[in-house]
Amino acid sequence: KNKQNIFASTLDQPEVDYIKSEKFLYADKVFQFDFLNDDLFGYKVPSELKDILNDEEKRKKLIILINPPYAEAGNKKMVSGTGKNKSKVAISNNTYLKYSDKLVGNAKREIFTQFMMRIKEEIPYSKLAIFSTLKALQAPSFKEFRKNFNLKLKKLFIVPANSFDNVGTGSNFPIAFHIYDTEINEVFNDNVTWGCCGGC
Repeated sequence: KNKQNIFASTLDQPEVDYIKSEKFLYADKVFQFDFLNDDLFGYKVPSELKDILNDEEKRKKLIILINPPYAEAGNKKMVSGTGKNKSKVAISNNTYLKYSDKLVGNAKREIFTQFMMRIKEEIPYSKLAIFSTLKALQAPSFKEFRKNFNLKLKKLFIVPANSFDNVGTGSNFPIAFHIYDTEINEVFNDNVTWGCCGGC
């Protein structure tokens, strides 16, 4: 109902073209953008969005909704020889190079944590909403990341991964929708015991 307030970016130009052709949003608010490499204030970003990014008060009304890719630099399958190393995807980008000191441990190789860290550092006074697994909140190997990504987790709900299209019926691990407030610094308490209902 408020398309004038919605901007959309995606990595692949054909997706941009499709969104514009179907007129889901206003064409001048849809743009191709590589979030891990491109400049937030570069030529690709609409000037109206740049104005919001430059204004602390306007950013307080900015909600950033992301469903980032989940490529890793390496995983157990890769180590055992049954998968492929995606290190070029995860560690050959500007965000990784810029924030590698904060993306410690296993968080270094996770693209979704790179998205999260860039937003925390470069778009403060905004709200971040993200679909992701729970490893950033639970995994022991992400403990140091949680200290560096010290944003207030306002809300969270969990659903089985196979609730999503194109996810196998046997994939019953949990996917969470997290909402963070970048105005409030608070290290997540990873000693809390989480429960899940609805078939997770």
